[in-house]
Amino acid sequence: MRKTSINSKKQYDVIIAGGGLAGLTMAARIGSAGMDVLVVEREAQAKMTSTAFDGRTTAIAYGSTKILDACGVWQKIKDSTCPIDDIRVADQRSALTLDFESKDVFVRDASALSGATGPASGDTAFGYIVENTVFRTALFERLAELKNVRLACPVTIQDIHYEEDGVTLALDDGSMPCAKLLIAADGKKSFCREHAGIKARHWSYNETALVVTIKHTKPHGNLALEYFYPGGPFAVLPMSDNRSSIVWTERPDTAQALSTMPESEFIGLLKARGCDTLGEISLVTPRQQYPLRFMLADCLHSTRLALIGEAAHSMHPVAGQGFNLSVRDIGVLGDLVEMRFKAGDEVGADELLQRYDAGRQLDHFTFMTATDILVKLFSNNVLPLRLVRRFGLALIEKIPPAKKFFSRMAMGLLSQGK
Repeated sequence: MRKTSINSKKQYDVIIAGGGLAGLTMAARIGSAGMDVLVVEREAQAKMTSTAFDGRTTAIAYGSTKILDACGVWQKIKDSTCPIDDIRVADQRSALTLDFESKDVFVRDASALSGATGPASGDTAFGYIVENTVFRTALFERLAELKNVRLACPVTIQDIHYEEDGVTLALDDGSMPCAKLLIAADGKKSFCREHAGIKARHWSYNETALVVTIKHTKPHGNLALEYFYPGGPFAVLPMSDNRSSIVWTERPDTAQALSTMPESEFIGLLKARGCDTLGEISLVTPRQQYPLRFMLADCLHSTRLALIGEAAHSMHPVAGQGFNLSVRDIGVLGDLVEMRFKAGDEVGADELLQRYDAGRQLDHFTFMTATDILVKLFSNNVLPLRLVRRFGLALIEKIPPAKKFFSRMAMGLLSQGK
């Protein structure tokens, strides 16, 4: 899909700034409800669907599949995903592990989960791993099916004009599209957020995520592994076709050295870190680096503006919940906007935006704070903290209610009241 020409005078219901995973999913959500939507993105579509642009994978929690299903996207990507049936967590290579099995959660919660849309009945995965390139391609395909959604790229927002009855963007191609509501999904350094004067708390973790996809001769058994080392967590995430995604978090200088060392030496380190059970290993993508930062906006709205995704929050990937937090933004805002639209009411009204903001603050604070504490507790080699970590993991393993709580968190069900 490549829909780049726009009518400079056209009035849309909603304009979405940013064509990443969150922005495209938001467009699919409200576009499926019949709204006229414009997505503006600074990168070219062909570039965004290449592995060289983004070699990462995304963890989609069980709860998020229901929202993606409502967007008309889940069925497009499900066959390309790999389910996460089990999760194992350990402090380095300690024999004391915390093991989660999704089937236990589903057996205990069968009545609460009955009737859920998304995964088929009997599907008991915690979540799913999908390549970002596959996900983006499916989102572009879905938007191409929605004749009321237009994608403009590559274009850059030069200015934003807020008025009593709407918002107008000044784009670098000379066009000035208008809408009743602007949704900012333009990333951590959001132009829309900064233009509106919304402050954000942010800091660097002084860590870099080194990401690479490997192929191996032994099956992974749909098991996700996460080992905590002093430099940061080391995750092995199951993918389709006997592949796994490695997310190796380290200090920036160490990550740089890892990214340039000979492949055979790097593979040896992977095996020492936890990939020794996967048989012979080869790298199938380049090693890519992503600096890690904490960012949380002080509020999620201004006049005619709502923030979603990484324009609102950016978290450490330690728990794999970053995109799922964004999906819940999309679910709440999408429901509110659709309700107002179908009632013939104003989709950019202050009252709606205040409800969205209030409805998301607790979820943001809870997950962002928990993730930040987790990173600071585990990313060190202080002996007393190591003992506390290992005791804590062993204790949770022995307490069923605690395991159930963390299992439901991993599945993205806590915020849905199930």
